[in-house]
Amino acid sequence: MKIFLDSDVLLDYLTAREPFLNEIKIIIDLGIKNEIELYTSSLIAANIHYFISKTENSKQARIKLDKLTSFIKILTVGENEILEAIKSKFKDFEDSVQNACATNSNIKIFVTRNIKDFKHSQLPIMTPIEFLIKIENE
Repeated sequence: MKIFLDSDVLLDYLTAREPFLNEIKIIIDLGIKNEIELYTSSLIAANIHYFISKTENSKQARIKLDKLTSFIKILTVGENEILEAIKSKFKDFEDSVQNACATNSNIKIFVTRNIKDFKHSQLPIMTPIEFLIKIENE
């Protein structure tokens, strides 16, 4: 099962943000065990670097991105995703880019804590808790 992880949940993991850390740790452990396939986008990787370099420092940002690439595949954001995002009904352009990247890569579920901004997505959008409940019931 191919799962796309949004920046908010990845930052929860990489910066140990409570009270969100436990659920995303479980999801990432499933990915490490190859029970699910984890994906994110090149744009999210850049955004994560920016955020961590501002809240910590550039060296930590690179260390944490290196850790990230050990368990997640980074999808390329290209011209098609940008053109789709421009034409989409999403209010937030960045969310639209992420959605297009996930959709074009045959992702099955998009995991984020920012569900309200993905109402125009054709993908199932779930919080980490909702995703864990879903796979527990399968």
